[in-house]
Amino acid sequence: MLDLLDIEGLYPLYNRVERYLEEFPEERKTLQIDGPYDEAFYQKLLDLSTEDDGTVAFALTKVQQYRVAMTAKDCSIMIALSPCLQDASSDQRPVVPSSRSRFAFSVSVLDLDLKPYESIPHQYKLDGKIVNYYSKTVRAKDNAVMSTRFKHLHPPRSQFWN
Repeated sequence: MLDLLDIEGLYPLYNRVERYLEEFPEERKTLQIDGPYDEAFYQKLLDLSTEDDGTVAFALTKVQQYRVAMTAKDCSIMIALSPCLQDASSDQRPVVPSSRSRFAFSVSVLDLDLKPYESIPHQYKLDGKIVNYYSKTVRAKDNAVMSTRFKHLHPPRSQFWN
């Protein structure tokens, strides 16, 4: 689990940060909303406390942790394998031995740009749409199953009048 809160738990904290920024817009840079994403920024994210003390600092830490988690969940990992000769020395790249051959490999991680702070309201709305659609779909399926399951208990009205 990369983040301790889902979007429903995070959104009130995001709103707390937003209210603070509306009152003190000059603090946006100090709070590192738009970077720089340096060692100091990531050190603040190591705070894994779960007790909300009502501060902007707590809310901001959770919002930034969420952004990092969303980035990690969305990144791409590319692994390239290429066969290499058994006797070839591969000092350049690591080699994976297998039962019949050897493969040189390289690993790359792509799309590590931190997810935008401004995307959180969009994620919240999208999550709500997904939950609503799922709820409607499950309800519709449950209703269909129930109506076919208990159909024999409620014969059509025409049977009562004959």
